[in-house]
Amino acid sequence: MTPSLAGIAERARLLRDRLFPGGEADRATTYWADLTDYHETNDRDPIGLERSRWIAEELVPAYDVSSLLEVGTNSGRNLAIVRATHPSVRVKGIDVAPAALDYARRAHPEVEFELQDANEWSEAPDSWDGILTMSVLDHIPDTTIDELARNMLATARKCVICVELWDGGEGTRGPYKYSRNTRDLFERHGAETLRWEESPGQYDTEGSLLWLYIGRPGRRAA
Repeated sequence: MTPSLAGIAERARLLRDRLFPGGEADRATTYWADLTDYHETNDRDPIGLERSRWIAEELVPAYDVSSLLEVGTNSGRNLAIVRATHPSVRVKGIDVAPAALDYARRAHPEVEFELQDANEWSEAPDSWDGILTMSVLDHIPDTTIDELARNMLATARKCVICVELWDGGEGTRGPYKYSRNTRDLFERHGAETLRWEESPGQYDTEGSLLWLYIGRPGRRAA
């Protein structure tokens, strides 16, 4: 009998729990931090480069972003293209993967990078115009995603820009890979939705559809 997708996902979850003890968020962080070559082709990925240029050429000026923090920056490709397109924009990338950040610092010395787990948020409130994620929130488990969304909205002065997996349903789609309605996520924490649409630069429109969410933080208390 061919195993069901649900059965395969459950066996994968049990295996991950044995390999990476601790809470789901800790296991996810360990899994992504330990990847040693995930970043090596990122700067040469033509589809990814298309999305990076779109962010730099369309979204950054459209939302008047003069400072941009990227959560889960990987090789730093997005920020390097933003900085090359808009030299006056302040940019910084955080990631949990030391190998990716070592590469990013060598490849893009003009960009600031910091080793930081987004689940242990340390950015000050209202300290960045925009916060960017690209296929990062879809690696964050349900147990911690709401806290991260709240922290992002508290830190962003103007907008959050998120390109994330949503295939029309909610749930686990692979090792620490989650399909999630990003619009619902941010709206339940008071964000005003500015854009919610399919993203340019798709890899797999059947099984891993990327959606763009842009949201404005809700009004701050006086």
